[in-house]
Amino acid sequence: MKTDGHLYLSEADKRGAVAVVASKEVDIEETLGCKALVIVEDTNTVLPALAAAFYKFPSKNMAVIGITGTNGKTTTANLVKGMYEAMGLRTGMLSTVAYYIHGDHKLEAPNTTPGAILVQNLMAKMLHNGTEAVVMEATSQGLALGRCDEVDFDIAVFTNLTRDHLDFHGTEEEYRNAKAKLFTRMVDPERHRKVVNIDDPNAPFFIAQGNQEVPVVTFAMENKNADVHPLKFELSLFETQVLVNTPHGILEISSGLLGKHNIYNILAAVAVGIAVGAPLEDIVRGIEEIDAVPGRCELIDEEQAFGVIVDYAHTPDALSRLLDSVRELRPKRIITVIGCSGERDRGKRPIMTKIATDKSDVTILTSDNPRGEDPLDILDDMLAGIGWSMQEYLKHGENDYYPPLPNGHRLFLHDIRRVAVRCAVAMGEEGDMVVVAGKGHETYQIEGDKKEFFDDREECREALQYVDELHQAGIDTSEFPWRLPESH
Repeated sequence: MKTDGHLYLSEADKRGAVAVVASKEVDIEETLGCKALVIVEDTNTVLPALAAAFYKFPSKNMAVIGITGTNGKTTTANLVKGMYEAMGLRTGMLSTVAYYIHGDHKLEAPNTTPGAILVQNLMAKMLHNGTEAVVMEATSQGLALGRCDEVDFDIAVFTNLTRDHLDFHGTEEEYRNAKAKLFTRMVDPERHRKVVNIDDPNAPFFIAQGNQEVPVVTFAMENKNADVHPLKFELSLFETQVLVNTPHGILEISSGLLGKHNIYNILAAVAVGIAVGAPLEDIVRGIEEIDAVPGRCELIDEEQAFGVIVDYAHTPDALSRLLDSVRELRPKRIITVIGCSGERDRGKRPIMTKIATDKSDVTILTSDNPRGEDPLDILDDMLAGIGWSMQEYLKHGENDYYPPLPNGHRLFLHDIRRVAVRCAVAMGEEGDMVVVAGKGHETYQIEGDKKEFFDDREECREALQYVDELHQAGIDTSEFPWRLPESH
């Protein structure tokens, strides 16, 4: 719901307002008891400055690390937080998963980058509690809307840039420009640092922002000229081992974070450590202490004979990287559940399906926060990725047989996400990997104007227990599991 704040000035006056900042003329003698009136062109533009002044500019008294990019922000933020804490610094964090005021005290995060007033409020609370460093995800929307305008960043980190949020920004250029705002703040060579993934083709653009004299620490998987890069690495279902070359020495890191894409996140955190002169042993210890990040390649273990992973991957690039990483673990089959959000970038829907069906042995398309759209219309858009329509898909199923795709892989769909998850788990056999992607840490499903509790991780656990009960009853779930009753 949107409304005009000018309509509530009398209410604000009754609650003790001493001044009014407005974008149009107000008769303060008749309407208000307060005597101060400031007219501005856009109240939203001045709001960050007002909030920062009200809370006495808390970010100026802490080290603030800003992380931007399409993928990897949350995991990198957690790793950097772990590293700063290993250095003995009390560290707060503002991320997609939660807002950490200090230590383990956290608040639910309605937005990855909080609104301007909440940003300053949370940072003031952190400072009051003795926080010395803050790790903050700086999203394109948060930067574009000015939520970060009065945050005094010391470090700017760029992870990567791929298609996302075009429903908000309109073009990929505007999306990139929004993220680049973080780097325009890097102007003081004595205090500021830029940390950049130079494997990404957009790296030169981000490095060029702000003052060219500000030191840059680069990281990469492929480019061996990067300041921070792996000498070798080993991937398994249970851990990732990587030998990292840095300007200050070689680091040997054993991490509970799985997959090749997480090596990028580890490298980003190491690069931040190098940028701030962290002791090498603290970099290693801080990173190794982060065994898992909620909803980021999170293993669901109910002692089943196959793997189950829940991940937040909801962009084409993130899904592609995730499935490539899973394939490197050498599962017998990859079974993927994926959906696309309603009232969001429609252009990526067929792309997501094409990636999933190319890189998975079995794909189940399903619902993911349809909002005001019909879930079947979203699935119809997704099916375009393999040249099908909903009508054609249903025609294939008239004889209870869904033929393999041209590449030999299988595709099914169900508009009820809970059923799709149970189908995927029911298909799982020894050596397989079930990947449930798109929602990750989120604990809700939005349908129409209703927002109800839904957690992929909890659904996977319940599905594993349910399928185990079927197996104990002698029921084979590997055949036609999409027929499981919806009531289950």
